[in-house]
Amino acid sequence: MYATASDEELVSRALRGDRGAFRALFDRHAKAVYSYAWGMVRDDRDAEDVTQEVFVLAWRKLGGLRIVDSSALPWLLVCCRNVSRNQLRTRRESVVLDETLLPGDRIRQDRVEELSWARVEIGRLGGVDQRIVHLCLVEGYGYEEAAAHLGLSRSAVAKRVERLRVALRQAVRGES
Repeated sequence: MYATASDEELVSRALRGDRGAFRALFDRHAKAVYSYAWGMVRDDRDAEDVTQEVFVLAWRKLGGLRIVDSSALPWLLVCCRNVSRNQLRTRRESVVLDETLLPGDRIRQDRVEELSWARVEIGRLGGVDQRIVHLCLVEGYGYEEAAAHLGLSRSAVAKRVERLRVALRQAVRGES
């Protein structure tokens, strides 16, 4: 019943009191919102808190939830970005949590450095490639879904993702 409903239909049903419709909206987009939150706050618990807050906010502002290109996800991600920034500001933490490293925690420190290199490399990519990384590797979109969103073929997205993974892997290893 809900699986084939559009986001707009789910929001409309939720406005009429159908909690199952809102749950379906949550099930459809929670993973992408969590991934986006984690990308900003870099902590599992904080990302879970942000995700929960985003959907609480969505429930409260259901009448003002904007559907963009037949999806509620852009609106949810904007909320996610704002909630994440507020959380970071409140806690006076930076996005890269270098302060949390223990002096002897070499493994974690290496991992933070790897992530920094990856972010630098992603920043060097062209606009379409950055968008593909964001959609497929951060938000968890499938190739078909990303292709439709970007106006590309599924095979073009798949080839680019493979090429981007290789390039990012090489950059992290210092091979590029």
